[in-house]
Amino acid sequence: MNSGNQQEAQIIEKAISGDKQAFGRLYEQYFQQISEYLLIRSNNKEDAEDMTEVVFMKAWKHLPGFGKKREWNNFRAWLYRIAHNTLVDHYRTRKQTSSLSSDLENSPIKNEPGLLVLENEEKKKMFQAIRNLDEISQNVIACRFFGGLSHKETALSIGINENNVRVIQYRALKKIQELLREDDE
Repeated sequence: MNSGNQQEAQIIEKAISGDKQAFGRLYEQYFQQISEYLLIRSNNKEDAEDMTEVVFMKAWKHLPGFGKKREWNNFRAWLYRIAHNTLVDHYRTRKQTSSLSSDLENSPIKNEPGLLVLENEEKKKMFQAIRNLDEISQNVIACRFFGGLSHKETALSIGINENNVRVIQYRALKKIQELLREDDE
């Protein structure tokens, strides 16, 4: 385990024992990533902000149970799992379907620092192709390429096995390529 992982593990242990400052450090470290993931998945800045706060409230509430199950020893993947479940709950209560974006032209993503700039036509086409994927494929792509999660972390956050993540990613990327090729013709 490298020193960065050891330091994070120590901060997590302090947070588990109720140290609010330690949890604050984790919040600061992961807030932007979780916020961007939820913004990309919801395409609504206000909803993403609200859901991000819910994610961290749930994380604080359930932190004493973190690491008790063998599969939950990766804090970042655990947070993404909470974010994914929060997003599912959000859409379930609103009885809407999730997609990466419904209108890229008016997307709040454009003006957010640290996020992809969707100014050129190629990126718009890419997001259009991603929107045409099924929800699980969109989620895998969002976790892997926007969230920067590993295959294992993505599997943990979505609740599927690592091999399925690899297969879904492969098929999704192939489908995106096909859609982009069709669009160019």
